[in-house]
Amino acid sequence: MREDLIRATPFLGIEERINGLPALPLTLRMVQWLEMIKSPFLTRLPAGVLVTKPDITNDVMIFLWIVSPSFKAGNEKAKKKFYKTHGVAMELNALKTVEEIIEYLNESFLDSNESNKEGDQRSYYSTAASIVGFFNRNFGLEIDVWENSYWRNIVRKLTGRPNVMDVPLKIAFQLIRAHQKNENPQMTFHNKLSQPKIDAWLGDLNQAE
Repeated sequence: MREDLIRATPFLGIEERINGLPALPLTLRMVQWLEMIKSPFLTRLPAGVLVTKPDITNDVMIFLWIVSPSFKAGNEKAKKKFYKTHGVAMELNALKTVEEIIEYLNESFLDSNESNKEGDQRSYYSTAASIVGFFNRNFGLEIDVWENSYWRNIVRKLTGRPNVMDVPLKIAFQLIRAHQKNENPQMTFHNKLSQPKIDAWLGDLNQAE
């Protein structure tokens, strides 16, 4: 199933892409950046609506920059180089890029408990609270406010204590679900990709009867 591949991607180190551009797995740190700039992609509006936004090209480029492997906070030189290299291509394929950004986000939040209702705002704070709380209670990990850096990452690797802010959301939500299932074997989960299609099929079947 497609859902199985989505869940396996961050564990296997499979590169993610948005309209051909490499993207890192979404993390709390990235969501925080997107929240700070009021990214329209956190609103769950459909691509057809978002693409009509007057400055959507700039919104697209900022989003792609934040999730890019080359992202460095405050590095204007790297940012300008990224925009110059990829800006035109993204502008020519705006709708496709917007659709793939939405898909990237939906896949990242696949196993979250958040509402899947169109137009609802994704909340960084509720997401952060659930993830940080879980990792702190079960693994003793705390928020590390340091940005990623060469030496800081060496310390994290040597101590075996990753930064909660940089744990891929796909992994975090799966671990939370696994823990919940272990605590309550009777618990069932709603699969956001397949369940709506199953519900629609059952609805059509009932109408046919």
